[in-house]
Amino acid sequence: MVKNQGISAPIEIGDLATRIEHWPHALTAPELADLLGLGKTAIYDLAKRGGIPHYRVAGSIRLDPATTAKWLRKREVAFPERLAA
Repeated sequence: MVKNQGISAPIEIGDLATRIEHWPHALTAPELADLLGLGKTAIYDLAKRGGIPHYRVAGSIRLDPATTAKWLRKREVAFPERLAA
């Protein structure tokens, strides 16, 4: 495991979407923000606008790793050939 700004993240070989897909639990907005190199406010804004699939649990946002990885792959533009795999 590696610490990213205080958040423990599993290290696996593969692209970002694959690492997210294998995340061991539901992602929080700050965890996803850290993985994507964004501010957590950007994730909250995306969720508020319906731009990213998420759950609300007791007022908190949670993101399913498999769904989030799929969402991220749909936005991949630099390596579209990976989408066919």
